[in-house]
Amino acid sequence: MMRKIAAHYWLRPDASIGKFPIITLNDDHTIVEIRERDTFQEEAALELINGLLVPGLVDFYSLSPNARQELDIRKYLNRFIIGGVKALAVPKDQMKIVRAANRSRDLYLHPVDQVFYDDGEEMGFGKIQQAGDSLKELLQLTRGNATCLGIDYRYGTLEVGKCPGILAISNLCYETLSINRDSRLRLIVESMAL
Repeated sequence: MMRKIAAHYWLRPDASIGKFPIITLNDDHTIVEIRERDTFQEEAALELINGLLVPGLVDFYSLSPNARQELDIRKYLNRFIIGGVKALAVPKDQMKIVRAANRSRDLYLHPVDQVFYDDGEEMGFGKIQQAGDSLKELLQLTRGNATCLGIDYRYGTLEVGKCPGILAISNLCYETLSINRDSRLRLIVESMAL
C-alpha cells in the first residue's frame, strides 16, 4: 500500500526549502513521487506532518577504539538513532563489533578506512541544534556526508528512487527556517536496511 505524507515544508535536493510537499512512498519505503502545491489541500489517505521534512541523517562513528564492550557500543549507537541518524560511517577495524552491537539493524553501517575521533557529546540532530548555521549543518549531515561516503544513491536527499528515511523537524523558527534547542525531531519513515 502506498503511503502519502504532506507537510508545511521540505528540504529539496538542491538545498532550497519547498512548501506544501506531498511525498508518496511504496511498501519498501522508497520514494515514488514528490510534488509541491501552492496551497495546502486535503487529499484522500494523506498524512499531515507538522514542520520541515528532511532525509535521515548520515554521521560518522567516533567512539574511541578503546570502547570494546558491546553493551557500551549499543548504548552509543542508540544515541545516533535517537538523533535521527540512518547511516553511519564506521572504521573498518571496528566494523565487526559495531555490527554485532547493531542487532536491530536500525543503522546502515558503512565501512571507512579512518574516522577522526572526538569526544563531542552531540550526535546527529544535536549537532544541528548546536550549530551556528543550522541549515549548513543539516546539509552536511544529509547530502554532504552521503556524497562523501558514496551512498548518495540511497541516502542524503529526498528524491524519487531513494529510501533515506524521512524525519520531521518541528518548533523551528519559520521566519528564518533555523533549527535551535527548542526544535524537535520525529521519525516519520524508517529507511529499510540494505
